[in-house]
Amino acid sequence: MPSIPWWGQILIAIFGAAVLCFFIDLMMFSDLRAQAERDEKEAQKLDAEVRELENVRVQLNDYKKKIEEYMRDLQAYRANIPEEVRLSETLAQLQRIAQARSAVVREFRPGNVQKRGFYYEKPVSIKAGTTYDQIGQLFADIAALQRIVRVSDVEIRQASAQTPKLTIEASYQLTTFFASEKDILGTEDEPK
Repeated sequence: MPSIPWWGQILIAIFGAAVLCFFIDLMMFSDLRAQAERDEKEAQKLDAEVRELENVRVQLNDYKKKIEEYMRDLQAYRANIPEEVRLSETLAQLQRIAQARSAVVREFRPGNVQKRGFYYEKPVSIKAGTTYDQIGQLFADIAALQRIVRVSDVEIRQASAQTPKLTIEASYQLTTFFASEKDILGTEDEPK
């Protein structure tokens, strides 16, 4: 039998060691390698979910900011369109403005409430006597109110009996607006 040269024996030994290592690796570490691959896939899946949840968190913060903005807008609307229970306060305030402008209110006749979409209108017919300058100031004071109030159907005529504080008689339609939170939000249930 021919003898294998020394370098061939080394090659056979290296090859045998490699095959032995392959089988040992296959027998002992294949389960660990498969587990590592499953763990890697799970980690990638969790990373994707974390990124998705981070996007949701950012969107949630944006929604919270929008809700806060809408609530501020709602508060502003409430200031401009009172609820029905505070309507009498607005009417009393309008009477005080007229008295402060030396207007003699001869008639203050509230009309019926009328529904208009999500809000209500309360018309008031007013007849007052004052001076021309004071009626202009009276309308300017009404325009400066925080509440939304409309003045329409204005008729100004010379007073029949004139005095220094009474030169004209004015009649006008004053319309106040009000709405409840339920009406503004368009919900049927009470707000939560």
